[in-house]
Amino acid sequence: MPLQERVAGTLERMIARGTTRVRSYAQVDVDCKLEKFDAVVAAKEKFAGQADVQIMTFPQAGILREKGTIDYLEASLKSGAEVIGGIDPCSLDRDPKGHLDVVFGLAEKYQVEVDIHLHEPGHLGVFSTDLVLDRTRALGMQGKVTMSHAYELGSISESMSRRIIDDFAELDIAMATVAPPDRGQLSLVELMEAGVRVGLGEDGQRDYWSPYGNCDMLDRTWQLAFTNNFRRDDLIELSLAVATIGGASIMSHDVARPSGVADRPGLAVGDRADLLLLLLVDGETPTSAVMDHSTDRTVLHAGVVVADQLTLVGR
Repeated sequence: MPLQERVAGTLERMIARGTTRVRSYAQVDVDCKLEKFDAVVAAKEKFAGQADVQIMTFPQAGILREKGTIDYLEASLKSGAEVIGGIDPCSLDRDPKGHLDVVFGLAEKYQVEVDIHLHEPGHLGVFSTDLVLDRTRALGMQGKVTMSHAYELGSISESMSRRIIDDFAELDIAMATVAPPDRGQLSLVELMEAGVRVGLGEDGQRDYWSPYGNCDMLDRTWQLAFTNNFRRDDLIELSLAVATIGGASIMSHDVARPSGVADRPGLAVGDRADLLLLLLVDGETPTSAVMDHSTDRTVLHAGVVVADQLTLVGR
């Protein structure tokens, strides 16, 4: 199947299952050039009435290892990318200063946000994170930086974890997680209580990277609760808040973020109607929605029904 059809089919499946706000990684390098970026742009345009798609230009193979990568990143920013990504500044490019200078330099030049994909372990991950913190503070980019994955920032010590969470809160640095098995992550509860914006996503859709993606964020919400060993209703509802308004607050600062385990910013008159309606048995709860992840769904985007029963409406 051609690349553009695969990308569009993935977005269609996401919308049908309830996702109407998406930040999508688009790989850009000297091998694929802008092919994958252009495929994401085409999918965004095709479903413009059903979902808001924010495209991140992403140097999956690094920035400095291959001459010409920076040119392609810049070309994608000129073509409308809204976020520039970075990845493992120390372990991939082996030049964290050079890597982050490019990322933040292009972000400043084109006035876009930054999203750092971090897999680096322990102290190395903290070192890279501190470089990101320094640049965020120096450039006045508070509220414009996200750390994705960052699996092991909580693996060193309680005091170190607390310091990182406080820094994220001070600089309004968001976090995005794919709900991996617990390997020393920062505490989701402590992040939320500190007021850090945390969103949930998937890292690939049954591709060579992982067989677990299925475009269903309700399934991934169950995984977030499971991998955090959440058992109480309020904590499972917290996972649902991360998957919904948490992610939306990363894409739009107009969306109120949860500020604790019990905080559930709700709907008010005048809010945009982006909703996933689950027809549940009388008396059921949000926890049941996560545990059962019913297929009986109706999806609204900007007040219009765009999908019903896992199928897009009007297509």
